[in-house]
Amino acid sequence: MSKSAKNSKSHPSAEPGDDIEEVIVEHIRTRVLIGALPPGTKLGEELLAETFGVTRSRIRQCLQRLSYEQLVELKANRGAFIASPGIKDAKDIFEARRVIERVTTEIVARTVLTHRLRDLRRKVDAQETAALHGNRKMAITEAGDFHRRLSSLAHNAALAGALEPLILRTALIFGLYGNSGAMFSVAEHHHRILDLIEIGDSNEAASAMERCLYALEGNLDLRRVGDAAVDVRRVLQRIL
Repeated sequence: MSKSAKNSKSHPSAEPGDDIEEVIVEHIRTRVLIGALPPGTKLGEELLAETFGVTRSRIRQCLQRLSYEQLVELKANRGAFIASPGIKDAKDIFEARRVIERVTTEIVARTVLTHRLRDLRRKVDAQETAALHGNRKMAITEAGDFHRRLSSLAHNAALAGALEPLILRTALIFGLYGNSGAMFSVAEHHHRILDLIEIGDSNEAASAMERCLYALEGNLDLRRVGDAAVDVRRVLQRIL
């Protein structure tokens, strides 16, 4: 089988008119979010070009975009690596999230219709199930999606836009410092937040969100070493 034929099977498919660079960036971004590409993983240009069936110049553009989102670190004479947030970075990110999500939660509690919360409750249930079965990656994914979708219900694009990169960075933080028990306890906070939103108690719901994020940060094991190296080609070829 020719090299081009192999590549056509390995890279993510794009619909006619799609921006292939956006497809590649989203493909890598998603795998960062679920923890499949842990912090410190090297992203070689040649390997990525072969995997996605594009030129190295396109891969460089993708890596630049991911670097702008602070998901990738570009190191001179060494290449591109999945970012590895330090302890100070982790604290700063959680502080920023508490500021933003306190506001969005308060808005949602004042304005949301009750039926819009059903999907969020299903998210929390899925998070609990994943945590119960020891699936830390899935639990982190569901928890991040809970916060993202709750924020979107505030209908404030500026706040949601500021929160999104912080949620992605949080996935990296848990790739380095997370522990298996954190997500189950955080799910209890999520249930409490939804209960308060449902009765319209905006101030207490906002405070509950702050407590949730403090608990999430408090569950980090700052002595933990990140996951072992992964097979980047296999991870990127895997279909979710």
